[in-house]
Amino acid sequence: MQATVRSRIETPFASHYQSLFRFAKRLCGSPERATKLAKRTLRLALERSRSLPIPVNVRAWLLSILLHDFLEARSPSAR
Repeated sequence: MQATVRSRIETPFASHYQSLFRFAKRLCGSPERATKLAKRTLRLALERSRSLPIPVNVRAWLLSILLHDFLEARSPSAR
């Protein structure tokens, strides 16, 4: 049961991976860091999906998570 629920959630998120990767690459400039950031975004989205309002623009929501995660990692308080 858990795997079925998880796959229903991951499928719409995973379909946005390329958009997430391209945006992350523009932000950080490194394909390796962009890959890590995009994958982390998908993990965070899965964790936060229970609070996801319906209907929602999933792509915009994912890009927002990615941007906030990127900015948080760059902030002086995160170091």
